Amino acid sequence: MDKPSIGKIIYLLAICSFAIIFFSKVFVKPDATIEEVSKSEKEEVIVKLASYLKDFYVFPEKGKRMSDLINSNLIKGKYSGINSYDSLAELLTVDLRSVVNDKHLRVRANGEQNLSFTSLSNAALGEDYGITDTKILDGNIGYLAFDKFPKLTNSSELAVAEAMRELKDTKSIIIDLRNNGGGDPAMVQLYCSYFFDENPVHLNSLYLRPEQITREFYTLKNIKGERMPEKPLYILTSDYTFSGAEEFCYNLKHLKRAKVIGEVTGGGAHPVNAYTLNESLIAIIPIGRAINPITKTNWEKVGVKPDSLCDAEKALDVAIQMAISN
Repeated sequence: MDKPSIGKIIYLLAICSFAIIFFSKVFVKPDATIEEVSKSEKEEVIVKLASYLKDFYVFPEKGKRMSDLINSNLIKGKYSGINSYDSLAELLTVDLRSVVNDKHLRVRANGEQNLSFTSLSNAALGEDYGITDTKILDGNIGYLAFDKFPKLTNSSELAVAEAMRELKDTKSIIIDLRNNGGGDPAMVQLYCSYFFDENPVHLNSLYLRPEQITREFYTLKNIKGERMPEKPLYILTSDYTFSGAEEFCYNLKHLKRAKVIGEVTGGGAHPVNAYTLNESLIAIIPIGRAINPITKTNWEKVGVKPDSLCDAEKALDVAIQMAISN
């Protein structure tokens, strides 16, 4: 048999190298050691989480019940078979929500995609202004859609002012929050301020358990854009509309400043803070509750009920007809 040439040997080695790299990527779990959770790590995470819940959850008695539950589960060995951070985060979230049906409350693995929520720290919201569409519809009806209330900064304030400037000469405005998951309470305050005059209007209050204080939110005296206190306003909602987006709806509905059209919203009225459990897990814990000055309550668990109830996909058409007939 002829000996293989040097060229054939190099070719075969290249094929083998490619195969080793390919199959290692396909069959070997990346960062497997990072995903594994040791017994001591689980104990550390649960002890920290139990402490944070007891000290900071908005309702002290429920925080203690959740704390007692996960400590008891740890002793009973419920978490002993968990070997990944994702699985641990998921199971802890299920256990906590078995005590309180709070949609803001969760344990999150760091690799999980960031979600919008009413956060007082807003570390995950960055400089994304959230505005997805601004246009003038037939009949001179303004349309503004945004999918979050980003952190209030000078640049985000300017972005809102520019969007409002485009709509200032319209007959009416439709604000689409069907894909909005919430965000910064200060940005909710800013958006609301565009639809009132300079006289302060009490929008909402937030009771914060860690500080034992209540923060009141009024419309702002100074904004960078032009106010539209008399312009008819319509807000579109879906069952995805959540948190800070719900506050915007709730504020303007009960102040009789806007008509809400669409589906009952998600029902999350508790602002949160994020607490680090370790390098791989974060607890999102509700630490306060909204208190509306008119209803003296909020939309937690019940959502915001629209003035005109319809399927979310039909809400824009319904709002346009209402705007035309106004």
